[in-house]
Amino acid sequence: MIDDKSLAELNATGVMAPDMRIAISPEFKKPDRPHLPNGRVKFIVFRRDAANVIPERVEVRVVAKIVREFSTDAAGKNLGGGEDVGVIRNFSYPFRVSPIPGKPEMYELHTGDSGLELAPGHYVLSLGSQAYYFQVDGEITDPRQCLERVVAGNGTFYAPCKKARTY
Repeated sequence: MIDDKSLAELNATGVMAPDMRIAISPEFKKPDRPHLPNGRVKFIVFRRDAANVIPERVEVRVVAKIVREFSTDAAGKNLGGGEDVGVIRNFSYPFRVSPIPGKPEMYELHTGDSGLELAPGHYVLSLGSQAYYFQVDGEITDPRQCLERVVAGNGTFYAPCKKARTY
């Protein structure tokens, strides 16, 4: 829900947001929607079994784009995945769970900080074993939304993007 006015359906990513101690999830293909006009969001969740499965912790996690990959094959090659591939980071915004009066199968997720507005970029709503993708429109300048990857003989390593830019 955006500014208490409109609803947008979120799409499941097919990957689970990892434990917060894990910095980066496996890659996943980002859905092309929804695009939200601003970062003042709250969520309405409908589940027939909501009374039994309301999660204890709900969070919105940052999704980063991998803009460059360095490997022993060809240093500095661009990724084949392109614009639609992302990874879930361990940066999050906690959300509170509130029941909706008279609707036992529904609950609302909202931030505890009324002044919080998510910066333009890519995010997932993490609900237990499911992660639901959305994008906040605007120029993406948050450095947490950008990663570089090094593939070496002894493993794969990630680093923040080196140059300040629009991601």
